[in-house]
Amino acid sequence: MRVEQCTYSPASGWSGAADMQTRNALILVFGGVDLIARPDTFSMLRDRYPSGTLILVSTAGEIAGDQVRDESLVCTAISFDATPFRVLSADAASFATSRDCGLFIGTELSDDRLRHILLLSEGTLTNGDQLVGGLKETTPSQVLITGGLAADAGRFEQTYVGIDEPARPGRIAAIGFYGDQLEVAHGSRGGWDPFGPLRRVSRSSGNVLHELDGTNALDLYKTYLGERAAELPGSALLFPLCIVDGENLVVRTILNIDEESGSMTFAGDIPQGARVQFMMANFDRLIDGAAGAAEDTARRLRQQEPDLVLMVSCVGRKIVLGPRIDEEVESVVEVFGTHPVYCGFYSNGEISPVVEGVGCSLHNQTMTITTYRENIGV
Repeated sequence: MRVEQCTYSPASGWSGAADMQTRNALILVFGGVDLIARPDTFSMLRDRYPSGTLILVSTAGEIAGDQVRDESLVCTAISFDATPFRVLSADAASFATSRDCGLFIGTELSDDRLRHILLLSEGTLTNGDQLVGGLKETTPSQVLITGGLAADAGRFEQTYVGIDEPARPGRIAAIGFYGDQLEVAHGSRGGWDPFGPLRRVSRSSGNVLHELDGTNALDLYKTYLGERAAELPGSALLFPLCIVDGENLVVRTILNIDEESGSMTFAGDIPQGARVQFMMANFDRLIDGAAGAAEDTARRLRQQEPDLVLMVSCVGRKIVLGPRIDEEVESVVEVFGTHPVYCGFYSNGEISPVVEGVGCSLHNQTMTITTYRENIGV
């Protein structure tokens, strides 16, 4: 397995050489939304990489090494020695529901040798919970599924994904990796502090929350936000909602509010009857959470360094950490050292298993890590 990385910014141009033969390579391109959406960006990338499969994803920030960038392109080319992969594209608008889209992807990629699916979905039209749910229904239980939802710099208006074509809205990329030579490990943690009492979801529909404990959800939420309620929906990134299921916690980001109906729309489903709790940011715990995700991932490795570390973190974390954002990436690099190539992006949602083992869920406000290494001869 060989990994090579180049970066581009409109101000300084390209940095890093594109020397690797990319005929059978997978090239992940994470880029600022305005740059990715430009019609000439794909042709520029194809000139840089004449062969190989190009996957373009719009972001709320790009990760290269131990740095977080904005409005740049981070291009990571991966050439495998013994691991076949297949890239499947889907259009969210072509399916009646996001679950149907997930069912299609899982059916198309499933194979006895399927090892891992990296899912890179558009991030505003798709219900991530339903997409992941459909994918799990049609995927063998031992297959690890990770990835994230594209972003648009926190605007929550329109995201872009491209698969060997200019990036456009509504696209979903799923990459299936096959064979036993590929070692993939994962980790995902948050770092938010819960506050206030546990409450029961008394009325919801999919990802729309109407009532908590029989009380209008938006009115209740505003009492917790105080003066910051006037900044909704933007301030909601600082105060997400946590679904409590035993020892498992799944954090949900608020995408929008409806003042007339008093409802709140989340990036994933809020099941009726679920127990939930509001959360708030803690700077140091967010950074510790990123380090914890890296440590969890490292424990799953066979005591060997990965060649590639893919980080998918949440736009909400980036907004909260502000000028300290590099610290969470640096904390991951400290765990894995200087050997791996690091790439990733800030997303509208992260996809990873919740606890030990396989399977996956949609998360918000987490740092999610996937590492890759080929073990030839296994």
